[in-house]
Amino acid sequence: WKSVQQQHQRLEIVHGFIVFSIQNTPKEAMSLDSLLHSALGRGGADLKFIFVGGKGGVGKTTSSSAIATLLSQHCNRRVLLVSTDPAHSLSDAFRCDFTNEPTSPGVSNLEVMEIDPSETMEKELGRWAELAKDIAGDGDEGNMAEKIGQFQEWLSGIPGIDEATALSSAIRHIESNKYDLIVFDTAPTGHTLKLLGMPDILQAGIEKLQGWQSTLWGYVDALKVMGGSNTSKARLDAKSEVASMLENYKRGIQKVALMLQDQRRTRFVVVCIAEYLSVSETRRLLVELKKNRVRASHVVVNQLVVDSALTKDELVELEALAEIGSLAVKQDLLSKTVHACRLTTARKAIQEKYLSQLKAFPETQEILDGICEVPLLAEEVTGNDALRRFAQYMVRNPPAAADGEATDSSGPGGPVKLYDDQLDGKPAGSEGGACEESWTPTRGDTVKVDGLAKSPQYNGLEGVVVSALNPETNRVGIRIAYEGQSKTLALQMKNIVLVSKAKKRKGGLKD
Repeated sequence: WKSVQQQHQRLEIVHGFIVFSIQNTPKEAMSLDSLLHSALGRGGADLKFIFVGGKGGVGKTTSSSAIATLLSQHCNRRVLLVSTDPAHSLSDAFRCDFTNEPTSPGVSNLEVMEIDPSETMEKELGRWAELAKDIAGDGDEGNMAEKIGQFQEWLSGIPGIDEATALSSAIRHIESNKYDLIVFDTAPTGHTLKLLGMPDILQAGIEKLQGWQSTLWGYVDALKVMGGSNTSKARLDAKSEVASMLENYKRGIQKVALMLQDQRRTRFVVVCIAEYLSVSETRRLLVELKKNRVRASHVVVNQLVVDSALTKDELVELEALAEIGSLAVKQDLLSKTVHACRLTTARKAIQEKYLSQLKAFPETQEILDGICEVPLLAEEVTGNDALRRFAQYMVRNPPAAADGEATDSSGPGGPVKLYDDQLDGKPAGSEGGACEESWTPTRGDTVKVDGLAKSPQYNGLEGVVVSALNPETNRVGIRIAYEGQSKTLALQMKNIVLVSKAKKRKGGLKD
């Protein structure tokens, strides 16, 4: 017995009883520290959005709640935590009731909201039904309802549209500029994968949407002719609203796509447990994220007993002790202790196997330092205090709250328009009207590289135009500095935004 005690300090006799203490010490080498430093803007980071996803039942909501708590407390940033999971759990995690409007759970700098994708979609479809009546007026409401119904059917049939619509409805809160960081607690993996396919589906869908709009207006014009001058104001207002709604759909979901694929401002954190089903699904998710140009930065592995359980040799010694009995410990207590140790040691072997497989995947090689191992806890993680304690297992050397600059709750600089510059082809940072709509690149212009999918390492870098737009290739020569070397890139217009025009000088510009 003394040998077991000496080799494994977690077993000891106290007042004649065996005490098995679990030491929950997180791995030092792996944590979410880098995520917190990015939130503080260190290393040139511009972190704004964090998506947390994974298989259902692995602690995804607990992890997203803990991450939001860390960001609000250690980084002193104003954080909005948004759930788009139809089966909401944030209210349970914080033991607080949330709605589709931001509410504080009693944690400073943090607000939480739960958006029901199905409810959001149902409201949208209901609006279309009302518009059918207004547009038809006293005319053929049946045909109009049929055409509206065709659009409703198409809209509701797009894979991932529920969550995309919910995310787009959250954009108004993001654009309020009231928050520094947005954390999304997403639906389980299947929903997330559908959401990732949205950009390609919508590209074809937008053309269909525009064709449907033309058909609708042709029908409305026909009703005008039949109705003479008695076309109702309600019908004209409805037409205007339809045009506005279609444009909002298009822009809203385009913004969601841009937000997901933003290499500078968005990170995806995958949550799993060290078991076959979860690790296999995690790999598939990482593959799809990379395929869809979404940047995964961390993997949180929950419920680990790897550091806590006895080794096989230690378990053998304990079983030997139980076999010969003990004058100091009751036999039934000793038997229960051995049974508990057998379970944790078996679980340790299973978890070590799949944790090693996870770390060996090609998809995790670039983020090995971002694999965060979190131990199985004896307590239930609900409520603010428990979430704070859980969050501490996710970091090693977190920045102190004082390291983050204090922020004004009113939001710096007022409302912003998310990605409008890219959608409108305006220079980054313009406020609409500050740029030249018909800008043609001129040698010497300073531009910023943006939206490169296959070479995202250049995104965000500023460069100088060194050759004019080639009408045959529709590309512009841009000279940038990368890793201490000068490089010239031939970029399309969609991948550059104007920062400043070249100053006119006598004698022209030199290369």
